[in-house]
Amino acid sequence: MVSPKVRNENSDIVKRRRRQPVQTENPVGKRVVTLLGDRDFGWLAAKTGIPASTLSDYVQRGISRADNAVKIARALETTVEFLIDGRVATAKVGLVDANDADWVEVPEYSTYEIDERGKLAPITTTLMRKDWLYSSLGDTSGIWMARSPTRSDPLGIEIGAMLFCKDYQPGERLIHGAYYLFRINGGVIMARFSLRDGSDEETVTARDLGREEDQYIAVARVIGEYARPL
Repeated sequence: MVSPKVRNENSDIVKRRRRQPVQTENPVGKRVVTLLGDRDFGWLAAKTGIPASTLSDYVQRGISRADNAVKIARALETTVEFLIDGRVATAKVGLVDANDADWVEVPEYSTYEIDERGKLAPITTTLMRKDWLYSSLGDTSGIWMARSPTRSDPLGIEIGAMLFCKDYQPGERLIHGAYYLFRINGGVIMARFSLRDGSDEETVTARDLGREEDQYIAVARVIGEYARPL
């Protein structure tokens, strides 16, 4: 009779399975992998509630949902700004006493007056605390506001909701998965920018444009809804 093999629970020899390094060419994915360090997608999935398979896809293709970008950034103790485009703040700004706070005037523009000449004169300006802007959006410079011209079900944004935006600079690379204001057919819409699967060809989803062949021009990146980062 052959004796069964018995595992020695007191053995000091522990076999460790080395985790294979994740390979990706996506810049957002590379930052996620770097911030993960020795942790794996299972850890991040438990922290964020996002399935590990979805996280793996994000690392390869970019983060397609703004709410998930916020969850991932919080779990990795970074900012959405750094996660998406690598922007590093010079200092972390917390909320200070109101008497010591710095203030900045944030202009509001009408999305119905944005044309080939750019934004016309601002409708109004609002005085806002710079520390609050940074803690909410991760940035304080070049920010302006506008009412959303379109509804976004994925983001839960209704038409007319107040948005925080930053100008798109000509030649600047559009960020996969980010939301932008696009000028199209004489009007302005808000839509998610993406790359076609398996290529570097830029596109905006046809359901957002109406017709895929329509010409679009990026005006600004949407970085948040009032009091809510995107």
